[in-house]
Amino acid sequence: MKVFPSRRIVNFFIFFLLSILLLYLAFRKVDFSHVAQGFRNVSYLWIFLSLLVGLASHALRAVRWSILVEPLGKKPSFLNMFSAVMVGYIANLALPRVGEVAKCGSVSRTDGIRFESLVGTVVVERAMDLVMLLLATITVVALKFDFFGKFIISRIFHPLRDRALQLNGYQLAAVLVVVVAFILFVRLILRSEIFGSKISLKIRSIWNGTVDGVKSIAHTNKLGQFLVLSVVMWLCYWVMTWLLLYSTPITANLTVWDGLFIMVIGSYGMVVPVQGGFGAYHIITAIALGIFGITYDDGLVFAIISHESQTFLVILGGILALIYVYIIQRPDKPKPQSL
Repeated sequence: MKVFPSRRIVNFFIFFLLSILLLYLAFRKVDFSHVAQGFRNVSYLWIFLSLLVGLASHALRAVRWSILVEPLGKKPSFLNMFSAVMVGYIANLALPRVGEVAKCGSVSRTDGIRFESLVGTVVVERAMDLVMLLLATITVVALKFDFFGKFIISRIFHPLRDRALQLNGYQLAAVLVVVVAFILFVRLILRSEIFGSKISLKIRSIWNGTVDGVKSIAHTNKLGQFLVLSVVMWLCYWVMTWLLLYSTPITANLTVWDGLFIMVIGSYGMVVPVQGGFGAYHIITAIALGIFGITYDDGLVFAIISHESQTFLVILGGILALIYVYIIQRPDKPKPQSL
């Protein structure tokens, strides 16, 4: 019997407490009666339209991921891939980044594809998303440098730069030594049986499977389709944010380009390793809206509408996806007999 909780449970509570702390920081000086008043003027039609676009973006992600999975030798159905995407999203509400593992496990379960190879395809997916976010950031900065650019540089890039510069020479050398040692350690494991044949074979299997998954982008004959889907998917994120601007009088006068800026800023808030971006998204979005003359309290109204509406979609879609993957599509379910 285990006396101490598993590492996963410990991680959950660490990130959960971090989420609570960020939520506290976001709302500690807020006039809740003012926020409540802001919600009385919300137009739910625009929220509904935004949710439809959000659902379309999830579907596009499933189709885009399918392109990377096809070179692995199997072609999962759209429903299986879409369900896996939603399982991943709802898993991220429990523990940051565990969703990538969960969605790979979902497709591995429904279609019998090697889990390690699926992890490699997700690495490619995430790399492409990072490229798209950087391109969107560059676009926003180029549009209105004095307006948008200064905020992004002062509130995002400068803090990251300052944090990096806090590392002294010894710390940088230590990081470099750890990276080199890790690479040498992996090479040693792959070339020898230092931990025994079974463990070494398992590690080689994980490594080779992940590499195969990463190589999927080179093996696909639908690279153009993959790139187009990536662009359209991020356009959906933009349109989703733009539609939400009309959901409250607080932001209804902002433009489509302002919506792009808010989408970019919110994306950085979602990168923070806490469950579902809770707290981090609210803080950075409310602060960003301040450049339009919107008070922090009013900015939180929009941040709550944006974040919680999409969280509702993720929870609803995730629950339905879990039912589909683990009950309807369970491997031991008897197959219907042909007449």
